Amino acid sequence: MKVKIYILVFFYLFTALGHTQSSKKKLLFSEVIQLKAKDLSQITNQIKQEPENGTHIFNNFTRNNLTNSYFDNFKAKNLNGALITINKYFKKPTILNTFASWHIIEDGNISEINNQAKKHHEKIDFVVLFWDPLTKVRKKARLFNKYVTVLYIDERENIFPNEIYHLKYTLGQSLVYYIDPKDLIINITKNPHYTRNTYKKEQLITHHYLSKEIDLFLVKTEVMTNNVANAKD
Repeated sequence: MKVKIYILVFFYLFTALGHTQSSKKKLLFSEVIQLKAKDLSQITNQIKQEPENGTHIFNNFTRNNLTNSYFDNFKAKNLNGALITINKYFKKPTILNTFASWHIIEDGNISEINNQAKKHHEKIDFVVLFWDPLTKVRKKARLFNKYVTVLYIDERENIFPNEIYHLKYTLGQSLVYYIDPKDLIINITKNPHYTRNTYKKEQLITHHYLSKEIDLFLVKTEVMTNNVANAKD
């Protein structure tokens, strides 16, 4: 009788453990996008109706729905044509900027990314992903300093999984993803769109904004790293 009880207790504990582990399954970014497809459609319409509040609406949605999901094993090509897995290649906390080449302004976006990368490269990997063919990307890549890694995805090659296009078509092609070393998405924000006439004023505002975001990103990743270390102890 006791043997049967022990077996039942063991079976219960084993099942409960399995249930706990499965309930902690990492929810991938692409999975959340699919789950929130209807909400995203509503958010897009809302932004069109209230363009002056677009950034606020977008940030609220990403903060409440997409942060704390995990970055997929997305692949892109480097300037040598090698296919790399973004979240496995970079080991530090990563700031991933996504752009189309026509959207990025040398004296605006690029100079600010270069400044931040030079300042924080020892603690953060700075990555720029272009949605363009290599010929266009090479011209833009020369403008970045040595602390920025430039990648690209040429859709005409048709070698990339459908999930990666959520980065471009679902949320927009000019975004910033803040990703911790365990692939957890800490934050997602829109890249500023500079114009030739107004970028100096806008860049100053963006500099203070990005500095604040990066400082907060570093604090959050450090706290998470410490929590993991304490849990192991």
